[in-house]
Amino acid sequence: MFKLTILNGPQVDLGQMLAAKDARVVKERALLVAAPTNTLLHVTLRIPGPVKTGTRIEAVFSAVMQTLAQQLGEAVRSSDIDLLPTGPEAYFLTTLSPLSLKRLMVAFENQQRFCDLLDLDVITLRDAELYQVSRTDLALPPRACLVCGGDAKACARSRRHGLPEVQQVVETIVKESAS
Repeated sequence: MFKLTILNGPQVDLGQMLAAKDARVVKERALLVAAPTNTLLHVTLRIPGPVKTGTRIEAVFSAVMQTLAQQLGEAVRSSDIDLLPTGPEAYFLTTLSPLSLKRLMVAFENQQRFCDLLDLDVITLRDAELYQVSRTDLALPPRACLVCGGDAKACARSRRHGLPEVQQVVETIVKESAS
């Protein structure tokens, strides 16, 4: 049996994950209401299972966020990283247009293997509601599954791959990125 070494953070339950999601929406709305002409980049990790973080994950996430901030440069109005039990998160409020930022994030996904684990959500206000720019807005195919390369959302919905299999891929990606 494969032993996970990088997922050494606390276990979280569904209630904690839902509360974290609600808190994210509140924070996203507050940031965009305060700066309605800006575009928000919210970054989380695609890590399945009850443990969403660990010391190595947080270290690599922080380093990758530093690289991302450097690439976004002067377009960043403000940024924040939260290292939470439900997984690390980053917020970048930018002056870029929603579609420009999404294009940059699709390119960023391909820069290093750890980026396969990132959810790079581009969010804006549309008719006073939060709107998440999708890959389909750019006529791009869906994100690839970490395990098989198929449609990630389809694999997740159907639970095509078992938790240990996906966690092993996550472990490998983080170890490669940390070395």
